[in-house]
Amino acid sequence: MLTPIRLRTTIKRRDILSFALPQQRQLLQRTSKLLEGSRVVHVNATSKGGGVAELLRSLVPHLRALGIHAQWYVIHPPAAANFFAITNLLHNSLQGENVHLTRAQWQHYFSVNKALAAELAQLRADLFVINDPQPLAAGALSVASRAVYYSHIDTSSPQPSSWRNLLPLLLKYRATVFSNKSFVNHEIPHSKVIVFPPAIDPHALKQQLVPRTKARRYLRKFGIPEEGPLIVQVSRFDIWKNPLGVIAAFRKVQHKFPKAHLALVGFHTADDNPAAAAVYHKVKKSVGRDPHIHLFFHPRRIRISFFTMMAQNAADIVVQNSIREGFGLTVAEAMWKRKPVIGGPASGIRLQIQHGISGFIAPSTARLASLLELLLRNPQERRKIGNNARARVREHFLFPRLLADHLLLYAKLLASKQ
Repeated sequence: MLTPIRLRTTIKRRDILSFALPQQRQLLQRTSKLLEGSRVVHVNATSKGGGVAELLRSLVPHLRALGIHAQWYVIHPPAAANFFAITNLLHNSLQGENVHLTRAQWQHYFSVNKALAAELAQLRADLFVINDPQPLAAGALSVASRAVYYSHIDTSSPQPSSWRNLLPLLLKYRATVFSNKSFVNHEIPHSKVIVFPPAIDPHALKQQLVPRTKARRYLRKFGIPEEGPLIVQVSRFDIWKNPLGVIAAFRKVQHKFPKAHLALVGFHTADDNPAAAAVYHKVKKSVGRDPHIHLFFHPRRIRISFFTMMAQNAADIVVQNSIREGFGLTVAEAMWKRKPVIGGPASGIRLQIQHGISGFIAPSTARLASLLELLLRNPQERRKIGNNARARVREHFLFPRLLADHLLLYAKLLASKQ
């Protein structure tokens, strides 16, 4: 069930350091020498779709460039659709949704994880990093004494029965990493909590800067005209991303800006999110025949990373209307491209955006509509916010900082093990 991911991507040490701030550069050079030759295995649900897979696709080559033997494994359980449907419910319950897994669903979850645990135990590693709930039990049952659990979601107020089942397993790990201090559950001992946010890889294709006019020409072949302002949300079709709220806000301002277009980009590639199709069809029904609202769900031979990069560069305004969000890499991606971003009330987004300085936070549909109108009427404000946004990402949310956080964590855990 554990499948290694073969990455052809490579990166040179000097390229990593080229984006590092002076303090980060010193830390990376010092800590990588201490960890040279260490074996680190990362495990998550899937290699495609979602922020975790995207992070690991960059993190593993970066670790290798610094002399660490990093490997990445994903899980391919039997009847994968059934397992991932269960873990999707579990994911939502850990974020506070009032859903209850049945006894049969729990049995299936643990059955798959016991099989995964046996495979994990056969791998050679000094340290394991287990990402998110899908393989959580597997790591706890086999390699917890040399493993860290990485939680990318908000577990501050989980559904009680799900939390009771998973907390004893979570506490077996050496430490748990959260992307936001507000996501930490109070039942986890402070000594076992590490907090550092994700970051974007400035060398990745998705982070390229392309002139807006060129990007708009590219989107024309997908039905989006070159004329008129463009609003874009890039995120999978998920209840927590609130795409219906984006549509409602757009319709509130549509009559004032009749040439405006909205694009919701959420290509379905993540095996661990089977509920996306249902959300997409609900959104599609809401859109109806409106020619100014464009939905992108089926990949159909589209180069997804390239299309996403072009959509972000083409946008006049980027929206990330999340109710709950572990971090929201698409926010930092758009900010890096100097785009004014309007984020939803999710804590992961508020961590990135300084309201009124490097972006805006919209706690409601009405507020989102008013901020869209403000920015659509003021191109100078869009430029100012966009420039501030790039500077914010440069200082806080680029990959050298995340890499330094990982190396410090590995060094701490491996030193205490000796």
